Amino acid sequence: MREVTIRSPGSCGEFIQGIYGGEPCLVSCPIDMYASLTVREGPPRAFLPGKASLMYERIFEEYAIPRGEKHHIDVALRSDIPLEKGMASSTADIAAVALGLSAYFDLGMDDRRIAELCIAIEPTDNLMFPRLNLFNHVDGDVLMDFGESLEASILIVDFAGRINTVGFHGQREGYGSEDQRRFARVVRHFREGVAAGDLDWVGGACTESARLNQKILYKPHLETLIDLCQRNGGHGIVTGHSGTVIGVLYSKERFDYKGFMTAFINAVPPKDYEAIYLRRVIPGGLSIDQSKRKQEEL
Repeated sequence: MREVTIRSPGSCGEFIQGIYGGEPCLVSCPIDMYASLTVREGPPRAFLPGKASLMYERIFEEYAIPRGEKHHIDVALRSDIPLEKGMASSTADIAAVALGLSAYFDLGMDDRRIAELCIAIEPTDNLMFPRLNLFNHVDGDVLMDFGESLEASILIVDFAGRINTVGFHGQREGYGSEDQRRFARVVRHFREGVAAGDLDWVGGACTESARLNQKILYKPHLETLIDLCQRNGGHGIVTGHSGTVIGVLYSKERFDYKGFMTAFINAVPPKDYEAIYLRRVIPGGLSIDQSKRKQEEL
């Protein structure tokens, strides 16, 4: 029996996001929370939700897959990525559908093609790329390739509330010429930090991007977390620029986790947040598991 399984990562928002050279752009912060999609031979047993269904229909149409094939494949999607938090749950879903169908039907999609398909459905994160890049999440252009990925630990605070993140992607209002100049410096510092493997330099750029975004989507506890991060050995703050999450980028060997949590509990009322996750920042990119299919073919 033919079977393909895809894993697509979520994110702790974006390392940086703003307007660069007049174009809206971001660098997603991929983490080890995933959407998983399995495509197997057999009758369909469930319906795909919302935008995942749109991607499914789009691929059948664009690649002229015979409609009858829909009666011979079962596509199952599951995810542990929280919804409407700025954690790329939607991008993870639709990218997984694209790659899953590509792998099953041998369509030959690469990362850029998957990004194009996602952009056609909604402004999207750039989690389908294994290496970091500055990505126009409205038009799908790669503005700058950083040529590397990052790995670190991250403490994610899931603050209360839910946001339709699509409404914030591509938003140009409120970003003046001075903000664009400041964001250009953020991009430069982030690029230099990634190239040098300097998480403090990277974290400083992320923190400045989070502060710039306050006029777009205000986070009441941002400055508190920046202060706690700095006092307890963290590298910087990563936020969902169009969501509710705030992450503390850190290295285990120097971060005072107990000190941070004690101060956090005293500073932030429990009603203001819903969960805390300890996760890893990982390289981006989707993974394909065809092991079951291969074993049966051997």
